[in-house]
Amino acid sequence: MTSLPSTTTVGVVLPFVGVIVATILFAFLYLKRYRSPYESDCISFTTSVIGLVVCLITSALLPVDIFLVSVMKTSNGTFEDWAASNVTRERIENGIQYSYYTLYSVVFAFLFMVIPFVYFFFEEKEDDAFGSPRSRFWSALKFTLVFMIIAGVLLTVGAIAPLRKLPDRTNPNSTEWDKIKFLWNDLKENKGEDALSMVLSILSIIGMVNVVFYTGFGMFSWPMGLIRGTKSARNQSEEIQEQHLVNQTRINALKDKQRIGGRLSAREQKQLEKLERMERHITRQEQLVEEVRGSLWYKCRRFMRPLEITTGVVLGLLALLIWTSLLLTNIDKAMHSLGRRMGYALEKRTLFNPLDQLLVFLQKVFPLDYLLLFIMTWYLVLCTVSGIRNIGIRIFIVKMYRLKLKRTRPQALLLSVVTLMLTVLAINILMFLVSPQYVSFGSQHYLEDRVDINGTHKEVVKCQFSWNSQPDGNKTQTFNSDECVMTRNAALLTRFFYKAWFFGAAYYWCSWGFLVISGLSLVFVILRRSRAITDVLDDDDDDLEEGDDDGLINNRNR
Repeated sequence: MTSLPSTTTVGVVLPFVGVIVATILFAFLYLKRYRSPYESDCISFTTSVIGLVVCLITSALLPVDIFLVSVMKTSNGTFEDWAASNVTRERIENGIQYSYYTLYSVVFAFLFMVIPFVYFFFEEKEDDAFGSPRSRFWSALKFTLVFMIIAGVLLTVGAIAPLRKLPDRTNPNSTEWDKIKFLWNDLKENKGEDALSMVLSILSIIGMVNVVFYTGFGMFSWPMGLIRGTKSARNQSEEIQEQHLVNQTRINALKDKQRIGGRLSAREQKQLEKLERMERHITRQEQLVEEVRGSLWYKCRRFMRPLEITTGVVLGLLALLIWTSLLLTNIDKAMHSLGRRMGYALEKRTLFNPLDQLLVFLQKVFPLDYLLLFIMTWYLVLCTVSGIRNIGIRIFIVKMYRLKLKRTRPQALLLSVVTLMLTVLAINILMFLVSPQYVSFGSQHYLEDRVDINGTHKEVVKCQFSWNSQPDGNKTQTFNSDECVMTRNAALLTRFFYKAWFFGAAYYWCSWGFLVISGLSLVFVILRRSRAITDVLDDDDDDLEEGDDDGLINNRNR
């Protein structure tokens, strides 16, 4: 970054430092809000915070990437004086590229080594309360080695998989040693990018599944929840008191019968136990409602409620903008793309993309485009959190844990961080799918020779991809590399999309799933009744059946 002028450096560093600080605060407060004070573990909590910070910083690197390639050029299509040298531009590109590789490597280390080790280390502590730390260490290490072997297999497959035509393999005179030597030279030539891209793509596919369900569900349900709000706390308090009176009357009737008759039938005894469990649940509901009515938020509701509605409307419009842009891009691909074996890449964009145009327009006033992209990324992350909160943490559809305020187990926090890490990897790809022009080239233009009746003249043209036909009938994606600079994020994606077309096609299919799920969630939240304050307690029914009522009530009182 030493080649950047001071004003550009400040424009990059200050916002990025602000993002890092905001990321650390968000990760700490978010996880602290959900972790259980009774099962808290310093190691698992610290691991969760660091893992969440790393993945969020990875997503924050995308706006920096776009900003750097955009400021290299002026509005008339020429390079800035400080970016006129190819050496300078390459140095900046390499800096961003190595930053991506470093952050992705840290993410991989957390997913395949750190988090599995901490998870099983704490799991063994619960399974064997009298086990020594040494025995738990070796047991956790044993399970972690399985994940490391999986990571090694994925890296090996990515390094040696024939993703493109290898000339030496087609040479009938080449020996086995020649083939092995060619593979090794090819691996050194691309610096292991194929191996990294393979692992990244596989993890991103899993992340896209999370985006489809978690992010898709929270896309509209979260802002609609802010707009609709909850039922009146005063009305809920009156309903709970009435329910409490009815339930207590039935309990007293059964106890009077037991006192007079000496015993109850089996059916009546079960009914009494059920009513007593319900009574404890009603008591907790009453405590929760009274806690809300005594909070500062409730006392300032006349002023905070309009703010909440306004926030919901703004986020709803942002969600609609993202959804519409992705829909138009997908329709354009369905009608004009080069097909699934080319990753559904567009030869030429035909339909209007409102988000693309808005981001390019806002880039004229720094840092509005950076701010919007940052807000969109964090909005999608928070939508994912909302989806996890409502759907629960699942592995292959099987529900493992639920996120519960102040009562989430350390294992659940670790798995929620894993889910968010995978989702953030996919969100970077989702941003590329939603706004391919801006994410690839920012607001760059270049001068192109045009011929008309007045002769040859220079015309300012937006940087975009072009396609060249090959002798085998396929097409390769190119751009004017002498006049335009592609973001490292787009370069990493497009490079691998056309070496392994399946991933590009899979992302396209998943994006349709995201559109469907998010659209259905909008219909669902519109038709469902307004949520009550006590709905949060419905997730605790399992705990009631396990007899943990006193602990739950004490936790709620805290």
